[in-house]
Amino acid sequence: MACIEEGRQLVQMLRTLMLAGLGTLDLTEEKLRATFDEFVQRGEVTEKEARDLIATWTTRALERRDAFRKQVRELVREELRVGEVTREEFDALTALVARLERRTAPPDDVSVRR
Repeated sequence: MACIEEGRQLVQMLRTLMLAGLGTLDLTEEKLRATFDEFVQRGEVTEKEARDLIATWTTRALERRDAFRKQVRELVREELRVGEVTREEFDALTALVARLERRTAPPDDVSVRR
């Protein structure tokens, strides 16, 4: 049960980190656009150059975001897999518990003396 709770906490933490990363990505894009708008006003780049540079940056950022999401999904899957028990493991544990119960159970034919 503790493993499941730890898995949930990990998923929540990764979700929070991903949302923070996406927020940072949006903020960075806004700042980038403002900076390039300023460059266009000063005549340092053309409007088309600015659009192309922003588009290139956005494409790369989205590719990195998608790669990060994929890594997070794999990490979560791996973390959840750690808590899984195979049928063979379950059956072996069931047999072990049954043997231990037989060993520790009081004998059935013991008469109580008064």
